[in-house]
Amino acid sequence: MCNPSTAYYRKNRQSKKIIYKCPHCSYQTSNAKICLINHINAKHIPERERPFQCNECTRGFAQKAHLDKHLEVCHNIVRPQRKVSSISYIVKLTDRHPRSTKTTARRQYYMKHKVINTNDINNNQHEYLPGVYLKKHDIHYDINKGFIDVNRCHLYKNTSTRKIPKIHLKI
Repeated sequence: MCNPSTAYYRKNRQSKKIIYKCPHCSYQTSNAKICLINHINAKHIPERERPFQCNECTRGFAQKAHLDKHLEVCHNIVRPQRKVSSISYIVKLTDRHPRSTKTTARRQYYMKHKVINTNDINNNQHEYLPGVYLKKHDIHYDINKGFIDVNRCHLYKNTSTRKIPKIHLKI
C-alpha cells in the first residue's frame, strides 16, 4: 500500500489533472512540483547561482546528491551521511484540551513524560492506556490539533552529537 502522497502523485501522473510547465522551455511534468524546480535549477540557472555549490571549484548543482557525487569523483572528498537515527520530542502542553478518551489519556501521559524518543516509540515503550501504545502519528495529530507543542532533538547515526533547534517547531 502506498502512502497517501505517493498514491496522489501516481493518480495525477495518469489523469494529468495538475501539470507543471517550465516558463523557459517546453518541459512539463505531472510529477511533484520539485521535479519542475530541479529542472529549472539544472537547465536554466547558471552554475554559479545553483543551490548547491562546490567549495573546491566553481561548479554548482541543482541537487545535493549531484554535489556529493562530484566531490567524491573529482575531489576525492566523501561527505559523511548525516542520517537521523532517532528524534527526541520535547513536549509542552498547550491550553487546548481534547475531548476524546484516547487523546485525553495521551495528554495525561505527556504530563508525566516530557521527552519522548522515537526509538522508544518503535519498541512500544510508551503505553498510555492498557494495551495502547503511543505512535508517531499520535504525536503529529496532537501537534496539528494544537494539544501540544514540541521541539525536536535529532540524534545522528555517525556522530554522538545532537542538534537541538533553538526555535519552536511545529511539525
